[in-house]
Amino acid sequence: MTLRLRLVLTTLVAGVPALIALWVVGNSIRDARDDDLFNAMVLAHFSPAELDACDASPPKSRIGIPLPALKRGVFHVFGDAAELLVFTYDRAGRSSQPDAPALPPEVLDEVRASSGPVGRSFNVMIGGNRHLLLGLPREGGPCALALIATPRLGPPGPPPVDLLVPIALALVAGLVGIWPVVRRIRSMTLAVRRWDEGAPLGLPRDVGRDELSELSRAFADSAETIRRQHAALVAREKALLEFIENTTHDLATPLTVLQGNLSAMAKEHSPEAVRQAMKEAQYIGALLGNLAVSAKFEAAAQVETSLDLGDVVSRVVDRHRAMAKWLGVEIERSIPEEHVLALGDPTFTERALSNLVENAMRHNVSGGHVAVVLETDGSEFVLRVLDDGPGLTREECECALRWDERGDAARSRTSAGGFGLSIVARVAQIQKWRFALTPGEPGGLVAELRGPVA
Repeated sequence: MTLRLRLVLTTLVAGVPALIALWVVGNSIRDARDDDLFNAMVLAHFSPAELDACDASPPKSRIGIPLPALKRGVFHVFGDAAELLVFTYDRAGRSSQPDAPALPPEVLDEVRASSGPVGRSFNVMIGGNRHLLLGLPREGGPCALALIATPRLGPPGPPPVDLLVPIALALVAGLVGIWPVVRRIRSMTLAVRRWDEGAPLGLPRDVGRDELSELSRAFADSAETIRRQHAALVAREKALLEFIENTTHDLATPLTVLQGNLSAMAKEHSPEAVRQAMKEAQYIGALLGNLAVSAKFEAAAQVETSLDLGDVVSRVVDRHRAMAKWLGVEIERSIPEEHVLALGDPTFTERALSNLVENAMRHNVSGGHVAVVLETDGSEFVLRVLDDGPGLTREECECALRWDERGDAARSRTSAGGFGLSIVARVAQIQKWRFALTPGEPGGLVAELRGPVA
């Protein structure tokens, strides 16, 4: 069942009984008001002199009392009736008028049982029509009671046909009022269906304050959230695929070198072969570490963990001392005595710093030096990795941070198959840090991470 049909049925179910009840209540109010008017007219007609004349000469025919020409709007109150028809009775219910209707015994019993019936009226149904029996100011005689034939409808029955007009108006008003609501719901339904088929969600931003406006805004916000999540998932999947493809390709070379060096070691026990084998093993470990960290990256990730950068520097430097010894490179650290706290993920931060340290060691010369320096600059920390190796030019430093445009020199200087610096840049982006590469003085390379102190 459609919403419009439900609303029509609801309007009928709720509106028709309400209109009938209003009609009944209105009729009751009009009856009571007209009864007061009829009673006053009859009592005014039967003045003391008229009652004395009635006692002396009881009326032989019904009495007509002219009705006022009352109107409500353009309609006459009493229709075509011009007078009230009145019949007189004594206390026993006998009338001197031959055409007077007989009074029901139960009404007479009610009149006799009531105290002081003067001016009090009783409803009487005679011949299916409603009458009023009024007590006149006479204790006895032929004019003690007056029966008034009211010029109106008889007993309560079905509502007249004129109720169809307000019912029809109520239906039209309901349909007109609900049409904008149905149209808005239909518009949202069509927009969601088109969106489900792949089209953009063409749902206008509803600035209203009703429930449908809230529903429209909720749809729009949900669609925007899903769109962002979908775009982030696509971008993440693309980046992971590229990373895995390139890493798989780059693993081939170190594995070949490692196999050759291990073969030479087996034959000659050459220290240089061992050094090269250790170098390639460290390279493969870095590749795998970068792959593991990259798989944990999430689109629009936010890091709110506080970590001590001094502890991170100490762990990374200590972890690479053995490798530095095999490579013939000296590695040192410099950290402040006080704690330097920053917001960041410990795993991401250690992987990024390890990439920079491994990069500085692998591309240094025998007897070279690597220094990891942690300082504070006002409300920021500065974490630098310096080496005195061949280094890069300023243009190559800029290319090293752009995977699509890296030159051969920049690629060879980037740890873990070209992705080491990419991992560092991604970690810096997630943790809202800044990452820069600059040529060292007089040579080498300076890698710098900078961010706010927590």
